Amino acid sequence: MNRRGRTLFGIDAGIALGVIAILVGSITLLATAIVRPSGGLDQSFAHKQAIFAVIGFGMAFVVSRVPIGFWQRFWPHALVASIAGVLLVKLLGTFVPAMAPIVNGSRRWINLPGPFDPQPSEFGKVLALIAISGFLASRHREIRDGRVFATALAMMAVPAAVVFSQPDFGTAQVYGWLALGALFFAGARWLHFAMLGGAVVAVLVLVLGIFPAVTGQQLVHDYQIKRLTGFLDPEADPQGTNYQTIQAKVAIGSGGVAGRADGEASQVQQGFLPEPQTDFIFATLVERFGFLGGVVLLGIYGFLISRIFAMVASAATPFSRLIVGGVGVLFTCQVVINVGMVIGVLPITGVPLPLFSYGGSAIMTNMVAIGLVISALRESETPNVRYQRRTGRPVGGYGSLRAQVGESTTAGAGRRRGSAQLTPFASPLVGGTAKRRRKRRPTSR
Repeated sequence: MNRRGRTLFGIDAGIALGVIAILVGSITLLATAIVRPSGGLDQSFAHKQAIFAVIGFGMAFVVSRVPIGFWQRFWPHALVASIAGVLLVKLLGTFVPAMAPIVNGSRRWINLPGPFDPQPSEFGKVLALIAISGFLASRHREIRDGRVFATALAMMAVPAAVVFSQPDFGTAQVYGWLALGALFFAGARWLHFAMLGGAVVAVLVLVLGIFPAVTGQQLVHDYQIKRLTGFLDPEADPQGTNYQTIQAKVAIGSGGVAGRADGEASQVQQGFLPEPQTDFIFATLVERFGFLGGVVLLGIYGFLISRIFAMVASAATPFSRLIVGGVGVLFTCQVVINVGMVIGVLPITGVPLPLFSYGGSAIMTNMVAIGLVISALRESETPNVRYQRRTGRPVGGYGSLRAQVGESTTAGAGRRRGSAQLTPFASPLVGGTAKRRRKRRPTSR
């Protein structure tokens, strides 16, 4: 069944308009709400974000033109690349610290000359998605086997563990959600998901309870536990672990329903809100444009994500179905985690808001993911839709191939009794098949 709707520049209009709206909103907010420490608007973030967006559109266009099956053949290479990129950061941090400095307590970026410092763990999200999708697609007939389930989890656990060691818990958990989403769309058994949940609970009890009680040693540092559980009691450490959460909630509350005018957004413009252009950009948006601005942005995300998930059923192959579903999971978990930590219902883990937070690596990664979706949808087109998009003529209209076939067959068809006539719906470009019909001979009485 074809689920494609209207198209814009040859791609699904809903996806295209959703992506454009989010990027335009991000650039506008960065240009009007971010200030320098010395005072005055700092529009450098907006200028760089616009450049990243243009590069991202170019990358999405190139990826969308590559047949989706091409990526399936190289899923082992994608897995190796996702691990190697993060290991490169650790090696540079060990031997050339200036090229991989520690920023905000984590070593994630490669310091290069110029305005762009790549973050390999971000690009690794798409690479890991290609890897697990290729693996599960190659074993889609064995997906209900527990060994396939365990192998897929082990594959994703390797890059996630390396990312976690940076430390970067936020990105590591995104890898985990990608694995669970791919297994869900592949059709894994619910029993295996339940067993996985039980195993996770058992590990947490062992690490946080039994092991420290028996040995007197902590496998997880106290500051890490406080960071993950601080949102449960923000007032416990208002100047330390919970400072970001409190300031974000103050910014959201001060925005009210319609937001605050220029010069009145005190949390951002007076420097109280940390990282207003990246992790906490949603709080920046709500303080500037109020509750209504936040609802509009979340509505656009909901529309975009729903369009992506709606395309899963029309994917032509198991691999393309897993890719489209995985991209939907990627956007969903990032939005939920980011907004959840900003409003104080989830721990602060440093996950950017897709296509909205400032950052070149995140923008390019999400645009490449959109390019994969477009590539998968191009192969899911029915012949009728493909013919109409390429020629601009409706199927069966004047001058179309179906009409030409119909005219030629009607004009040249024999009228002899018992002669075979070709129906005018025989072109493979319009989705028909060659059917022959034979006139019924009159029966003699």
